[in-house]
Amino acid sequence: MNDFLRKSLLIGIGVTIVGKEKAEKVLNDLSKSGSAASEEVQEYLGLLSDKGKENTNKLRQEAIEALKDFGFVTRDEYAALKDKLSQLETEIAELKQVSHDPHKN
Repeated sequence: MNDFLRKSLLIGIGVTIVGKEKAEKVLNDLSKSGSAASEEVQEYLGLLSDKGKENTNKLRQEAIEALKDFGFVTRDEYAALKDKLSQLETEIAELKQVSHDPHKN
């Protein structure tokens, strides 16, 4: 499932990039042909870039939410669980030693 979500995210980013590249080509062609002023083209390219970044961030956030919905944990949550497990294993080992040591009772 993790591979599926990763591929889906990459496809979404790829679609965004391809769309941006096509729009840049059209705007540059308009500028070269004189149909649009260079300043206008640069302004549109800036807006397009900002929108692309916004969409990429939105897509990333949606992917994170989807992973949470599937029950995946974040790296921080995983690290905290790993630390807690280690702590519990240590406590269990200590309790086993105490229960098996006849001199401690």
